[in-house]
Amino acid sequence: MVTISICVGSSCHLKGAYDIIHQCERLIEELGLKSQVELRGTFCLGRCTEDGVTVVVDDEVLSGVSPENFRGIFESKVLPRIQEGSRERH
Repeated sequence: MVTISICVGSSCHLKGAYDIIHQCERLIEELGLKSQVELRGTFCLGRCTEDGVTVVVDDEVLSGVSPENFRGIFESKVLPRIQEGSRERH
C-alpha cells in the first residue's frame, strides 16, 4: 500500500491542494488502484515558502506540486512503488 498525504494547510490550500486531491482521486479510480493507495490530508509540513503544494508519498516529501505537474509526479513516484509492491507479493 502506498500512502499519499497532501497538505491542506492554509498556504497549500491557496496553491491548489484541493485540485490535486481531486486529480489524485480521479487517477486512483481511473487506474483501479483503490486497494493499493491510501489518500490522506495533512496539515502544515513546514514547506510553506516553497512554490506549490507539499505532498508526501510514503516518506518522501515533495514540494512544488501543482495541478499541472501532479500527474507526472504520480506516474514517477507512486506507480513504481505500486509495481514494486506487486512484485514483492508474487
